[in-house]
Amino acid sequence: MLVGTWSRCAPHKLCVCGPLASLASPTIILDSHYSKDERVEFSEFKMTTAYIVDRFPLLIVGSSALDALPDVLRRLRTQCVFLVSDQGMAAAGWVQRVYALLSPHWRVETFLAPPGEPRTATVDEGAAMARALGEGVAVVGLGGGTALDIAKLIAATAVSERPARDYLLCAHPYNGKLPGVMIPATSGTGAEVTRTCVLTDEQGRKSWAWGDELRPDVALLDPQVTTTLPRPLTVATGLDALVHAIEAATAQRANAIAQSFALQAIRLIAYALPVAAAEPAHLPARQQMQEAACLAGMAIDQCGTGIAHAIGHALGTTAHLPHAVAVAIAMQSTLAWSIETNEARYQPIAQAMQPGLSSLNLSDAFTALLQRLDFADVVRPLRNYVVEVDALLASMLSPENQPMRANNARVPDDAAMAELAQCTVQTWQAWQQATSNSA
Repeated sequence: MLVGTWSRCAPHKLCVCGPLASLASPTIILDSHYSKDERVEFSEFKMTTAYIVDRFPLLIVGSSALDALPDVLRRLRTQCVFLVSDQGMAAAGWVQRVYALLSPHWRVETFLAPPGEPRTATVDEGAAMARALGEGVAVVGLGGGTALDIAKLIAATAVSERPARDYLLCAHPYNGKLPGVMIPATSGTGAEVTRTCVLTDEQGRKSWAWGDELRPDVALLDPQVTTTLPRPLTVATGLDALVHAIEAATAQRANAIAQSFALQAIRLIAYALPVAAAEPAHLPARQQMQEAACLAGMAIDQCGTGIAHAIGHALGTTAHLPHAVAVAIAMQSTLAWSIETNEARYQPIAQAMQPGLSSLNLSDAFTALLQRLDFADVVRPLRNYVVEVDALLASMLSPENQPMRANNARVPDDAAMAELAQCTVQTWQAWQQATSNSA
């Protein structure tokens, strides 16, 4: 078993959800039928007694969603389009397709983000370009979490001369935003619906920006856009969505509405991720994964994340592991520890993963899912990355990671953080060994 110290399809169709939806009839995609056991288990731990559920972007969902983009931009009174994407989407032909869809109607400027995590310098460059276009600019983000985060930050910072670093950790308020439309090409981060962005600063540290100005106006979830995603990225990003859902549903800040989003996301992922990984062109599974990532994004926007993300961001800072891989490793390393004193809190998660599953077996079920998805194949290109326990622990204890630590179902003290860091290193080393064994 690859663990560390603490081991113990719906039909695809166009649907629009949102207060201003008028491009198609609204369709409810949330299944809220929970078993009696799930309701009882959730009542056994204290939730936040007062909370706000804010608005979400207009969602246009289905295999024809991309075709709605011109109408969406007209409704946003667009005069010029700033298209943010990446080299992978350009190579797959999606940038050219979107350009061809829009260029008969508007001037379209394209900005391809460099590979790797979003960086402040990239956002500043893009914001300056968007600012120079003048009035009536709408930002369209096309790609994975990196491209979408960059697009969201460009939309929020192009209206000001301040550099992106000034907005990290809410150091300064935003001065408004440009309209933003996001088209996700992965089913993981949920960036198309959240008001949060991950950003790497000039010192290489992963940090965050958040605020209502970072929430897009519209998200187009077209499963066809995800069919060109390579299998390892399908697996990794899908696991990111799963970790989002697990952490949001069990967080200290959890609430019943966000939990309904998170549990449905888990149900969808448990079925659809193996199918999408095995059959890239399976549109119903691809759409279910998009819906799951969106629901999980809505959940973390309300409740935040936990220790797996604190460790995942530390892995990104110290070892430069890709975010989705890092949080999957961190969840595998910490899940049994979190459950140990919170069996009831995790029981609905277990039921959503697999009917009849006990929370005491949830950690093993998560590991089994990684193995079923051939996570070793995801790790293989990264097998030479070195994770050092002291550096990892220091980053885990850094100020930017403390909100996630404090939001976990079981809040670790410093001694537990040291044990979990060691566990994470052991888990990573086990997966490195697995890549050698399966080569």
